[in-house]
Amino acid sequence: MLKDIGERVILPALRDFDARAQTLAAAVSALSEVPGDVADRTEAQEAWRAATASWQRSEVLQVGPAGLSSGLDATPGGANLRDAIYSYPFRNVCTIEQLAAQDAVVTAGSSIEVTGLGALEFLLFVDEANPCGLATPPTAQQRANYAASAADRIATVAADLRNRWETAGGNFIAQWNTAGDGSTVYARPQDALDALSVALFYTEKETKDRKIACPTGIGANGLSCEGNDVDRVEFSYARASTPALQANVQVFRDVFTGLDGGMGINDLLEGIEREDIAQRLQAELDGTLEAIDALDPDFETAVAAIDDNTACINASSAAEGEPAACALHGQIKRAMDIFRTEVVGALSLATPDRAAGDND
Repeated sequence: MLKDIGERVILPALRDFDARAQTLAAAVSALSEVPGDVADRTEAQEAWRAATASWQRSEVLQVGPAGLSSGLDATPGGANLRDAIYSYPFRNVCTIEQLAAQDAVVTAGSSIEVTGLGALEFLLFVDEANPCGLATPPTAQQRANYAASAADRIATVAADLRNRWETAGGNFIAQWNTAGDGSTVYARPQDALDALSVALFYTEKETKDRKIACPTGIGANGLSCEGNDVDRVEFSYARASTPALQANVQVFRDVFTGLDGGMGINDLLEGIEREDIAQRLQAELDGTLEAIDALDPDFETAVAAIDDNTACINASSAAEGEPAACALHGQIKRAMDIFRTEVVGALSLATPDRAAGDND
């Protein structure tokens, strides 16, 4: 199962993002040549959308080099590469503006709050001349130059991350595939499975709680989310939150059911005669994807349409009806409740420390 997930889900996702990151870097570089060119800006924006939608699959798969090397949620083989690509929810747009005005460039030592896909969203999609009210705001050329350096850095890290997994590179795929049978990173197969489980909790803690519950005003443990607020959606500038939500849930489903004929976590449940859990979770994941597809026209609009907190809570509880964004929260909660209680319990999976004691 681990081998199938590594070779059919994780590595293909990294390869796809690497290719799109290189395209993004080229598009932003072209924009920096003529910052006022409308066609070049549109091309850079579309390249950003494609790269960001691609990355949202790997967001849920922070195992090995993409993961943290230390801290509460450190993962075996972690090299902190994810944060250099996308540091959500951390971003400081006014510091980005200040750095651009100083002709700074993004380097390996740059703070995660001022680089990555989040910084590029701000730089490529905000039209306001001086959003931070700086005494000396950056020029269009300075913003474009800073954006180009950020895109170059993303492309460099994307290639590094993919290469670390490739057989011809760092060959982390071999460490993953041989967990418990020669791997120096994972002493037991369960160690790799536990790392995968902790990574999948992204869909619980980030997708469900931070990306859906918080913007709708439903709220979640540890987050301040009073009332609905479009500014709290993941991509408020680019209005690209719907594809991100879809990618997060789809890759979770791909890992659970297997992809392209490969094995998934559901096979482990079937092996202990708990097909009932697998079938119910798959049905709830499919329902979540259908609810995301039904958002009209997008998640941002659905959040803005919430005008009654009681109706929102009721829609979440029923996992249907209006407001649609609240019903979506109820639907994904059904899926994640099955995962974090029944699946985790049946397979004795690890959970992230930050999820300990959660009952939402």
